[in-house]
Amino acid sequence: MNDNRIGGYRDFLKRRDGEADLLNRRLTNREEFFSGLELNPVRSQRPADRATFLRNLRRRKPEPGLDKKMLFLLATAKLNQAERFGVGLGETYGLNSDEDLPPERVYLELEEHYHTRLLACVLDVFDLTFQVVPPPFVMRQFVKTGVFLPERLGILFVGAAEMAGCVMFDELRRVGIELFAEEPDVCERVSLLYSDILTDEVGHVGYCASRCTPAERAVMRRIYPYITRLFARQTAELSLLIDRDALRARLARPFDVDELTAGLTNETYLVTHP
Repeated sequence: MNDNRIGGYRDFLKRRDGEADLLNRRLTNREEFFSGLELNPVRSQRPADRATFLRNLRRRKPEPGLDKKMLFLLATAKLNQAERFGVGLGETYGLNSDEDLPPERVYLELEEHYHTRLLACVLDVFDLTFQVVPPPFVMRQFVKTGVFLPERLGILFVGAAEMAGCVMFDELRRVGIELFAEEPDVCERVSLLYSDILTDEVGHVGYCASRCTPAERAVMRRIYPYITRLFARQTAELSLLIDRDALRARLARPFDVDELTAGLTNETYLVTHP
């Protein structure tokens, strides 16, 4: 993992993502990555029950008695909906379209789009299709707050939310590896896709931290556990998958980037530690 200045992060983004095309929402290297996935499809020998999945997709709480694999797939389908909602709002208001904005802002927005595609690929392994569903009311209000706050204050809340996202994606990656260990190809594909998201999220945390003062970074560290717990409560499947005491213990420790990146094979880049 690199730890350097913003110029190094820009170089890293171009090296990792390739050329950015905001109009068509494309990053050349990421498109090559998805082409590779299509050439090497992975399908589980135990496809999910589509009717059960669809029946629970728009439920606030899942039906009683669902197994952990179905809960994992529902959490995968729901976890990124708030982020997708926020990116859509930002696009609608042209927050990242000004030609005077630094180039990394374009890359970060496009990476968020690819997170939805990565999670859709996880579902595809089990013959399920990703669907856009509105995030819960509380999450929508939280996202709107982050989008419409003055930029100086908003970056602090976005950074804390990115920290929470790192923890949630890491927890789901670990759960997926455990649940699908009996199908090595499936396990490897799930790990690959979640690891790709986590690599981006770590970079986003470092970028947000680099835009904050030391005092603001202290606030980021202070509030991110509360945001993480909010994410877990608002996505009920997460609360059923992740041990509550273990999550509480993790959030009581300092935010640990080394722990997050220990299982990643991708190069990661941290501009500033939160």
